[in-house]
Formats: sequence, C-alpha cells, structure tokens
Amino acid sequence: MSSFYERQMRRMFGDSEVLSADTIFAGKAMVSKISDDLRAKVEFVTARVSGQYEGLKLSIINKNEGLIDSQTFMFHEIIGLKGAARDRKPHIWDDNGKASWFGYEPTAAEFENIASKVEDYIEMYADQEMGYEGHTMGGM
Repeated sequence: MSSFYERQMRRMFGDSEVLSADTIFAGKAMVSKISDDLRAKVEFVTARVSGQYEGLKLSIINKNEGLIDSQTFMFHEIIGLKGAARDRKPHIWDDNGKASWFGYEPTAAEFENIASKVEDYIEMYADQEMGYEGHTMGGM
C-alpha cells in the first residue's frame, strides 16, 4: 500500500516521458535514472513550517561523485496562490502522520504543470549527458 506522498508523486510523474520506467517511489521521495551516471531525486519539502510541504526539491546526483545540483520548486510559484482571496500557498499538511492537501488540492492540469517544470530541469542534465558523452567539459 502506497503512502499519500507516493500517490501524489505518481499523480505528478507517473506518466512521465522524461523519467525512466524503473523510477522508485518511496515515502516522500522518488529516484529516477536519467543517464548511466546520473539520478534525479525529487522529494517533498517544507519551507517555513514543519509539517507543511510547500514544494518539491530536485537533486541531480552523480552516482560516483554525489550531489551536483539541486533546485526547489515551490507550488505557489508554479500554480499561484489559492483560496477565495488568492492568499494561500498550496501545501500538504502533515498532522501527526495524516497527510492531505490543506485548503486546496491542485487540479490534474496543475499537477501536470508542476511535473513539467521539474522535468524541464531534469532534461537539461539528460541532454547534457548525451551531448558530452566521451568528452570532458573545460578541456580537462
């Protein structure tokens, strides 16, 4: 049985054409192979308040050298503020292990938009890896 977080990740990235078919979804994170040496790890993150997951952190990891880049994608920066007064940042509220979207659950189109932004960033590394195969950067 998958957790709430895994289900949300699958809603966003389950049909991805960028991520590998053997992407692993576990807990609040997922890891996907994007080249022989590179992995993309995406995880829910808090910003200001513990238990309020307001975005996703993407880490690009070289399996031999470790972390090479990370970027945080805040939900409100991608899909805007929500609520009647448009004054609430969309987030998941984790109340003692019971997680759910607080006040507003993104639509299918908004989930797709969030995934698209993350995947665009991942593609920069996938393309770079393919473009530089057999070559080193900086003339070294």
